[in-house]
Amino acid sequence: MRKIFTLLFTTILAGTLLCALSACNYSLGNRGKLPFATIEVAPIVNNADIPQAQAMLARDVAEALNGTPRLSTVIENGAAELQIEISGFRRNIAATSSEDSMVASIQNLTLELNCSLLNTRSGKYFFRNRKVSVSTDVYTGAAAGLGEPQSFPVLSREAARKVRDLVVNVW
Repeated sequence: MRKIFTLLFTTILAGTLLCALSACNYSLGNRGKLPFATIEVAPIVNNADIPQAQAMLARDVAEALNGTPRLSTVIENGAAELQIEISGFRRNIAATSSEDSMVASIQNLTLELNCSLLNTRSGKYFFRNRKVSVSTDVYTGAAAGLGEPQSFPVLSREAARKVRDLVVNVW
């Protein structure tokens, strides 16, 4: 008799909990409606003097934005314009060689961006000068600087993801 009561009580409790949770109308993901359906990426300003950084970053940002179902990138006449400035690129020594203290064996590379999103219809900014920063560690061994060209695509893709999140997830 006690087993039946426990089973009945557990079933009623589970059913009540299921009904309460389903009534919350919770859904995964961001369902907010963007105030624009098209976006153009303005030419990227490179104030950090990183060679060929604009083209790679523009491609990665466009790919990241195109991966968003509610948004498409256009070359011109978009409802919003994304303006990106590469404001900084830093190299910091993270570790040195145990045999030679002058050799930096691991460097930390940091890419810094300023992003603004302009409403092209009204001329007002959705947001202005938002900072985005990404970093990665690069093992250079005895040849300092050789890992940098191979690591910039990693920084660019990560920065593009953060810029996409900045554009899409504020709504």
